[in-house]
This record gives sequence, C-alpha cells and structure tokens, in this order.
Amino acid sequence: MPLPKTADTILRLAFITTAMSFTVTNVVILNAAPITLMNRYTYYQDTGTLGDPSFDAYENNSVPRLPAFGQGGSGLGSAPGEPWFGPEYTKPKDPPNTSLFSGNLFGRDRQSTAIDIFRFAETPQIQYAWIPDGSSSDSVGMSELNLAVVFAFPNFLESEQPIYVSPSFGLTMFEGPQAEELPGQVYSAFLDMQWTSDPTQRFYADLGLTVGIHSDFDTLSTDSLRLTGHALANISIEENTTLKFGVVYFDRLDIKMLPAFGVFWNPHPEIRIDLYFPRPRISQYYTEINNYDIWWYVGGEYGGGSWTMKRNGVASTQVDVNDFRLVAGFEFGLAEQLRQGRHVGFVEAGIVLDREVIYKDTAADNFSPGTTVMLRVGLGY
Repeated sequence: MPLPKTADTILRLAFITTAMSFTVTNVVILNAAPITLMNRYTYYQDTGTLGDPSFDAYENNSVPRLPAFGQGGSGLGSAPGEPWFGPEYTKPKDPPNTSLFSGNLFGRDRQSTAIDIFRFAETPQIQYAWIPDGSSSDSVGMSELNLAVVFAFPNFLESEQPIYVSPSFGLTMFEGPQAEELPGQVYSAFLDMQWTSDPTQRFYADLGLTVGIHSDFDTLSTDSLRLTGHALANISIEENTTLKFGVVYFDRLDIKMLPAFGVFWNPHPEIRIDLYFPRPRISQYYTEINNYDIWWYVGGEYGGGSWTMKRNGVASTQVDVNDFRLVAGFEFGLAEQLRQGRHVGFVEAGIVLDREVIYKDTAADNFSPGTTVMLRVGLGY
C-alpha cells in the first residue's frame, strides 16, 4: 500500500520537476538555435534568385529633390557667371623663365639653374691619338688629346628630341724635324652642339654646330675663332635604308666646305654600312665579353685642324694641318648602343695619308709631311 504523501512533499516534487523541465528546455533551445539560423542563411545564399530591381525606387516618391540651376520651377534661374563669394578662379600661370634652359627652349614647364644643369650631364669623354713622325726631313709627329662632357637637354624647342651640348678641350703637340717651325703645342676650347629631329620619321634633319677658340694662346685674333658644323637631310626609302645629303663646314684655309652625301644600309641588326662622304664606315658584330658586345669596323675621315700660332722668327699666322685617315679597330658597348651607332669605347689603328701643312700668309713655306701611321683610343666617344 503506497505511503501517503504530505502536502510539503508534493510541493517539493512539483518544484523539482518544473525546474528540471525548464533547464532541459533552455539547453535544447541554446543548442538548436545556431543550427536553425545557419540553415536559414545557407538557404538564402545558395538558392536566392533576387535580381536587380526593375523599377526606380526613388521615382515618383514623396521625397523632395534639391533645387538646381536651370530647372523649371526651381526659382534659381541660370548659374551665375561669377562666384557669389570670393574672387573668381583662375588657372595658375606657368613659372617665369629665369634661365636660358627654361620655358619653351627645353620644355614648357622646365626650369633650370646653373647648379642643377649638371643633372643633364652624361658620360664624360676622353680620346688620345698618337701619330709618329716619319723618316723624311719634312716629317711632323702629332699627339692629340681631347676631353669633353656631354649634356643632353630634353625636348629642345618642343621637338621631343634632346639637344646634345658638349664643352670640349683639345691639346695637340708637335714633334719632328719640321716641328721647330711650329709651337710645341696648340689648344682648342670649343662648344659642340648636335640635334636630330625624330629619326623614326621618313624625313628627318641632322644638325651640328661647333664654336670655339683654336690657338697656341699666345696669338689671339679673329682667325682664332672658328665655326664648324654640318647640316644633313635624311630620307628613309626603306625600313633599313636611308639616303643622306647636305654639307659639312670645316672653316680651314684649304677647305672651307665639302658636300656630304651617301647611303646608310642596315641589312641586319648586327651590321651597319654607312657609305657616306666624307666619313664612310662599315661595322659588324664580332663577339661578347662580360655583357659587352664587341664590334669590328673600318672607316675613313678628314683629320687635322687649324690654329693661330706664332712661328719661330716669323709673325703670328693661321696654320692648317690637314690629312686623310683610314682606320680599322674594335669598339665595345651595350648591344642596343652599338646597333644605334654608339659605343662606350674603342681602340683603333690606321694610316695617315695626304698630309699637308699650309700657312695663311706665306704659301711658299707650305710643305707635305710623309705618310705615317696612327694609334687611337677613346672612352665615351
């Protein structure tokens, strides 16, 4: 027979049962709720078919639009020609041209000073040539040293092509039996300028001008100041063939000016044939050493120079030393440089022909030194 339960016992059992039921219910809810939410999220992500709305949510609604100039009914009319507050906006002006190398000469917004002009400097150049005297009594030996620094100023006269300006200095020393008629050395201080229009065009120009003093520096006269240069027109008749013609100005006693003409042919990226008077040249790739390409070449040039000088026992005068040189040698540089006719350095040997020394005031004293040889090296040229 079951034991009778008192009212207190019944109340305790009811309280315990209610508490356990509440606890179990809460645990189930806490564990099941995240699963239910995740399933709902995945459902909308994977199978949702919502697209772009087919109506303008802001069309014909009750939200008022901001008034704008020129709209009917806005009450604002047209936009004012001047600002309501403050001065009218104006475009900033270009900086004033305070230097020769600023403004339209080397680019519109370029401004340079004497200090930062050196940022345009490129590789310095040095060249030495040795021409020994021969065995005849009229022989004259020569040693030639030339130093230069090239500055490349971009966008010359808005042409998008640079102009190369090269302050240069040359020293020429004479020796041999006939050298006693000449000073021991003469000097050349000059400024060389070169500019070429866009070479990718079918027609382009190649211009050069040199202004300098050529003297023994004991004699300075109007003859000491000499202008030399060239003006060439180039016409590309094919992708690898160009005709060249123009003039070369030497400003010497014997030869003032020569016509210039020829054809440049580039049948292969590693062959350059420049049949051009008065400076022909043929060059071709030979080998590679330490990432530098080596090319061999043969060529010719009109050499020598002209200076004002004081002869021993004779008044000062202008003197020409003229010759024609045939050379062969090797040049080295980066592959792209050599394919464009430029190099880092060279070494060459040659023969010096048709030599003559010409005096301006005493033509009877002119003489012809004998044929000799030449060795020449250069860096940067």
